[in-house]
Amino acid sequence: MKVLKIIICVILSLFLLNALLPQTYNVERSIEIDTNLSRVFELSNDLDSWSLWSPWGALDNSVNVEIGDISKGIGASQKWSDNNGTGRLTFVESTKNERISYNIWFGDAKEPAISTMKFEQITDQKIKIYWTIEGNVQIPIIGFIFASLMDTLIGSAFELGLDNLKREAEA
Repeated sequence: MKVLKIIICVILSLFLLNALLPQTYNVERSIEIDTNLSRVFELSNDLDSWSLWSPWGALDNSVNVEIGDISKGIGASQKWSDNNGTGRLTFVESTKNERISYNIWFGDAKEPAISTMKFEQITDQKIKIYWTIEGNVQIPIIGFIFASLMDTLIGSAFELGLDNLKREAEA
């Protein structure tokens, strides 16, 4: 009986925490790159170029990416699968040398996360990129746990991707 009470208390605590703590997340990383703005925008706006700098393949060699019929600008899309599941993304905004936004679905999520890359000209040969993702963890009862870990889970991948983009753009 005591074990049952403990289990019920744990379950009720999880429900309470789920109701009180946010299930949303926002992760942002940035980097300065010594190159012209159009070079970095071209590498970022063309999904065919993502293999040159994207962190995901380096982090998981089981990733298999399939680029859609459109690879650049609004409507560009890709889907992927790996040992952990599937996902897809679609560019919904592409403003030359300013920003790219895309919706990204992980697994069978009903609502996408929104990821954006903003480009800021600092000097003629120096830019700053801000890469963000925001969304809502769609996991009942324990979503707040994953939401609180997203900065750690995704942030390091964004840092790797931005470092790779810097290396590629400055080459």
